[in-house]
Amino acid sequence: MAVFIVLTLAISALIGWTTIPNIVIISKRKRLFDSTNARKVHTGEVPRLGGLSFMPAVIISFCFSLGMSCIMSESDLSVIWKSDSFIEILFFVVGLVVIFLFGLADDLVGISYKSKFLVQTLAAMMPVFAGLGIKSFDGLFGIYQISPLAGIPLTVFVVVGAVNAYNLIDGIDGLCSGLGAIALSVLSWWFYSHQLYVYAMLGVSLLGCVIIFFRYNTKKLRLKVFMGDSGSLMLGYVISFLGLKFLDLNVSPSPYDFRNAEILMLSVIFVPVFDTVRVFTERIMRKRSPFMADNTHIHHILLSLGRFSHIQVTMIIMAFAIALILLNFTLRGMESNLLLSLDVVLGMVFLNLLPKFLAGKAKKQKRR
Repeated sequence: MAVFIVLTLAISALIGWTTIPNIVIISKRKRLFDSTNARKVHTGEVPRLGGLSFMPAVIISFCFSLGMSCIMSESDLSVIWKSDSFIEILFFVVGLVVIFLFGLADDLVGISYKSKFLVQTLAAMMPVFAGLGIKSFDGLFGIYQISPLAGIPLTVFVVVGAVNAYNLIDGIDGLCSGLGAIALSVLSWWFYSHQLYVYAMLGVSLLGCVIIFFRYNTKKLRLKVFMGDSGSLMLGYVISFLGLKFLDLNVSPSPYDFRNAEILMLSVIFVPVFDTVRVFTERIMRKRSPFMADNTHIHHILLSLGRFSHIQVTMIIMAFAIALILLNFTLRGMESNLLLSLDVVLGMVFLNLLPKFLAGKAKKQKRR
């Protein structure tokens, strides 16, 4: 079965390799560039439609590999059309196309925030229609089973929040795609290790293209490109869908029953989510709109110190994300509330206290 996982990854990467350069060339001819302003950290004219490559990469690589595996009657994939997975994939594709198209429209002509929220809510409902959702906290905060009356709106809220978190973290070269690649790798590995090949293939169908995009986004190439809303929103949506499936499979009692699944899933998306919550909280405390863009995200703060380049900041944040995931995996037997508290403390230290410490250290060196 591993051959079809590798096939999916390879096709996705190949599509990214062939489409991204052409997207850049066409964008330059049509002058479809990302605008520059005081908040943006880039200079010059850079196309922002790199995420346009994500949709064909996912659909073609996933559908082709899945079709081939079904024809060859490998494992349980030959009966997918009679399973719940088929229904989940149908609704997933609906939500994916909706959020991708509106993200693309926002990249090209701009869309009001109310329209964005409405479309994201509609897309977030698709996993719910497929039967996925947050159904249990497994003892976190003393809560176990959650009724659909509370679980459905909570699921929609979480999906919309996660999708926007990845959109907001897309502020410097390679950060959104790097964090997205980490999340997709972890989830795909878990599904593969538990013989849930359909979902592993779905994860790597985007992972391959994201890895190729990372190269074009971080290297100082003539064909440099940004992801745009179409890419970041789609990336957040795929991760959210796979995350909901991961949680759904680990509701006790379950043959998988991964201890502290909720905390591990949070650690996978921790950096973009926690940073967004932190920034929104600080804006509200300053009596400003939480949706008013500024330079208070962690990547902006680390860049403003003048000690790190774009790629160095990206690697620092990615290293923290990987370390946190490994820590949560290692300590998954710990009491859930204690493990969550540890994550929050580490997040506060890294995303809030560390930049302030480095900034203070830099000021002292300048005085000397």
